[in-house]
Amino acid sequence: MESAVCSGCGCLCDDLDVTVSRGRILEVANVCRWGVSRFLGTAKFQAGRDRRRLTAPQVRRQGRWREAPYPAALEEAARLLGKARRPVIYGLTSLGSRAQEAALRLARRGRARLEPADLAFQAPYYEALRRQELFFAPLEVLRDEADTVLFWGANPLHSAPRHVVRHSVFARGRHTERGVEDRRVAAVDICATETAKFCHLFLEVDPAEELALIQGVAAALGGGAPPGPRVRGTRRLADFLAKAAYGVIFCGRGVSYHSNGRVTAALAALAAVLNSRFPFSLFLLSGDFNARGLYHLLLRELGRAGAPDFHEGAGKGAATLTPLDWREADAVLVAGADLLWRLQDEDAQDLQRRQVPLVVLAPFANRTTAAARVLLPVALAGVEAEEVAYRLDGLPLALKKLVDSPLPTDEQVLTDLGQFL
Repeated sequence: MESAVCSGCGCLCDDLDVTVSRGRILEVANVCRWGVSRFLGTAKFQAGRDRRRLTAPQVRRQGRWREAPYPAALEEAARLLGKARRPVIYGLTSLGSRAQEAALRLARRGRARLEPADLAFQAPYYEALRRQELFFAPLEVLRDEADTVLFWGANPLHSAPRHVVRHSVFARGRHTERGVEDRRVAAVDICATETAKFCHLFLEVDPAEELALIQGVAAALGGGAPPGPRVRGTRRLADFLAKAAYGVIFCGRGVSYHSNGRVTAALAALAAVLNSRFPFSLFLLSGDFNARGLYHLLLRELGRAGAPDFHEGAGKGAATLTPLDWREADAVLVAGADLLWRLQDEDAQDLQRRQVPLVVLAPFANRTTAAARVLLPVALAGVEAEEVAYRLDGLPLALKKLVDSPLPTDEQVLTDLGQFL
């Protein structure tokens, strides 16, 4: 099967060749380790190690797992969520768009809060885009036109391994025929990463000075004085960006650590200053394959890229940019994410101490499935089920079904669960 779309990360590479025989995937070409993990079920950082595939619904009773028929597992899940005072639906960034729509319907029906897995990373970005009136650009345009690339708090070799090859650094485009030789690449991070090795300029910045560095660069480009003491490297980065004809900033999860969205807002303001002189875009690099699709859904349905809360006292679905206080949650449905891996240790320990029931939809075993009260295995979107996903530049792509699976899809489970609530 040629030109299959990979759901390994937000790049959604569409040039994979997949060899299938007797209902099994034997080989995948043009794929990174993230894609291998998705198609062949291996660990991302240990390619020779298989991930444990979940095959049957299970319910935990008196501390022990027991296999249960699908309807019985659904009924138990609905009972746990239905009796909760503050139910939460968490994750969704690694689900297809149809499943995300089903989750939003379920949140409305169950009067739950829908908490995206990366709210602190994504929501400030969309707010900043709206305030600064920045524009999207297709990745193909960036490949063809962008001669200046800046990675900020991002290591694409970990979050989206083929990004630098297909779209940003080494890709050969219409006006960048020699790839990296026709581009200038820079990175700013709190420590040197693999990305720094192929950058023409790398700045290691103290997290406490990150905001001042961005504001200083913006002031230098605008011809003004920096608002505070100048951070080392400000002039070099300003000179680097001033020479661009077409540029792009790719932000990683580093911009969301301990900044409360201020770094993202400052980078958007910097992109606006640059965009007044020449085309300049700002993008997030997300490792989750359909984070962009989730926020498109929230913007379309609710008008704001936040966490909608359908609890009776929460404003009838009003979306908030403030992450959830996990001390409020008394039942959690997890789908398309590994909750206990993402949470801070104190929040994860608090959930376990209070014995908050977890209902988990997942294709593979992870930290959260090990602590679930009800476990519902699902088919893999883009491998065992058809779906739709949005690439990190907002382009919707159809994910094909390559092999059959006896397991239900995420969309089916979420829809069926809604019938019990």
